[in-house]
This record gives sequence, structure tokens and C-alpha cells, in this order.
Amino acid sequence: MEEVKEINDKKNNKLLIRIIAILLIIAIFVCSWFLFGRSTTEEKSDKEDNQKFEIKKENITPLMYKITKDGSDNVIYLFGSMHLVNLNEFDFPEYVMNAYNDSNYLACEFDLIEYERNLDTSKYIEELMYKDGTTIKDHISGETYTKLVKFLQEHYTYNERLDYFTAYYFESLISNMIYKDSGIKSSGVDTYFLKKAKEDNKIILEVETPEFQQSILTGFPDRLYEMSILDMIDNYEESIADAKTLYKAWKDGDVDKLIELEKDIDDDREYTEEDLKLIEEYNKKLLTDRNILMTDKLVEYFTKEEDVFYMVGAAHLVGDDGIAKLLEQRGFNVTLVN
Repeated sequence: MEEVKEINDKKNNKLLIRIIAILLIIAIFVCSWFLFGRSTTEEKSDKEDNQKFEIKKENITPLMYKITKDGSDNVIYLFGSMHLVNLNEFDFPEYVMNAYNDSNYLACEFDLIEYERNLDTSKYIEELMYKDGTTIKDHISGETYTKLVKFLQEHYTYNERLDYFTAYYFESLISNMIYKDSGIKSSGVDTYFLKKAKEDNKIILEVETPEFQQSILTGFPDRLYEMSILDMIDNYEESIADAKTLYKAWKDGDVDKLIELEKDIDDDREYTEEDLKLIEEYNKKLLTDRNILMTDKLVEYFTKEEDVFYMVGAAHLVGDDGIAKLLEQRGFNVTLVN
């Protein structure tokens, strides 16, 4: 029995590091999109291309729940977003747009449009650089650094000045490269509904703040980002396939796939006990703890009888620790809408 337990533990431990890369793609910090994403020129070019060629749009069925409670007439729609999608490939289905139109409020993780409008780019870039005179060479192993430089030279324009940026920066950069190479390169669901809400004069509610998200995503030891960097480099093609699979799961509203994420892992790398604790702590802070905070906010809005189109990353909705399950545990009726 002990041998079986060891094998299962080892398999689960291997899953953890791949889950980090996938979760970072799901909840990729929108500021990295601002720094590394599409330029205005690229958007203009896409629009011109769309005018020249008729695009056959596909039907999608993204995940959405209707939240009610016995004894109350109030309704909140809980919608799972994805921060980067190809919006020109589809229209949102009627059940989603009806829920949005029936709501006076739009709740989101934070108002990305306002954040970008007020962002001090120079200050933000400085926050992604080491300030003590060290470089990335001093924060990751020599083997990882050599592999990172070689990878960037093959896939990206490498310059030694990049060495002053943090391990988190490189992790975000490679995550973004995975997205681009997977063909997912447009703006996100959040941006679409934020723009629409502003045009429709809806009240925008922020569930979190950009500072809070950034503190979580950048607040771990460099060892965590080094593990993720290594995993994405060593499994780059698989990571691209994961991104495509995840994107399809979001479009299909496939709850089981979103929970599953990735099962078949082929990774013989061994991690120390400290590494595994670091990964578990990261996953807890990134999803589990935030799910509770997001649930608290939704309950707060419901108690105030605010009719809200509540939009957060789809990964936060599903699973035993997801918002849908937490709401059920608090006595709410959670109905899948499709």
C-alpha cells in the first residue's frame, strides 16, 4: 500500500508544476497583456483583413450560472471569462447577452480599461526589474539561465539588457508567447464587456484591485517562476496544445475539462519538498483563497439586491473549491444556463 501511495503522490506532484503553467494562462495578469500584447497597428491590420475576407463565426457556449435564493427575487448571473480570446471568431450567445442586458451592474476582477488609462508604464516596468544591482543570473540556476537565453534567441529577440528583469517577467513573457503561438492573440472577454458597459452607462464594480492581483502574481520566491519557466520551455509544444485545449473548453463551457485541466503528464523532473510546498501555496493563493473572496463579494452584491452580471475568470467558477460550489454551500440556488 505504501508503494502505491508513493506512486500516486509522485504522479500528483508532477501534475502540480504543469498546473502552474496552465493556471497562469487562465489567470494571466492583464498587465502582461498590456506590455507584450497586440499593438494598435496590429489591431488596425486585423480590422482591415476582416473587411477583405468574410469570417465564418462559430457558435460558442461559455460557462454561466444563474444565482438565486429562496425568499428573494434577486438574480445574479455568474459568467466565466477568459482574459485572452479571438473575439472576431464568434458572437456571444443570446443567453449571455440577455443576462448582461438584464443587469444594471457589471462586476469584474478590476477595470482594465481605467487601469491602462492611468498606468505609469515606466513605473510598472521598473517594478519588473531587480533594484539591487543583481540580474536574473543571480536568481536562477546557471543551467536554467542558459536554457532560457537559448530559448529566447530561438523564439524572441534576446538582448542582455533583459537580464535586469525579474524571473516573473520572463515567466509572463513565455506565457504570452505560448498564447500567441497557439493563435489566441486578440483582446479579452473582460475588455469587451467593460467597453460595452461604459457605452451602456452600466455601473462597474471591481471585485479586486490590480495591486492585489499583482501582489499575488509577483510575490513569490524566484524559484517558483524558475520551475514554471523550465516546464514551459521543456514542454513548449505541449503548453501550446494545452492553451488550445483550454480555449476550446472555455468556448464550449466544458466544466469537466476546465476542472480536469491536464491529466496525462510525462515529466520525470523531481522536485524537493520545499518546491512542492511552494507550488501548493501558489495554487492556494491564486485560486482557492481568491475564490472565497470572490464568493464573499457576490454574496455582498446579492444581499444589497443588486442585479449584477458577475464576470471573473472561468477557472474560479468550477471544482470543489470553485465559486459555484461555495455558493451552493451557502444556501444559494446555482443553475447552469445554456
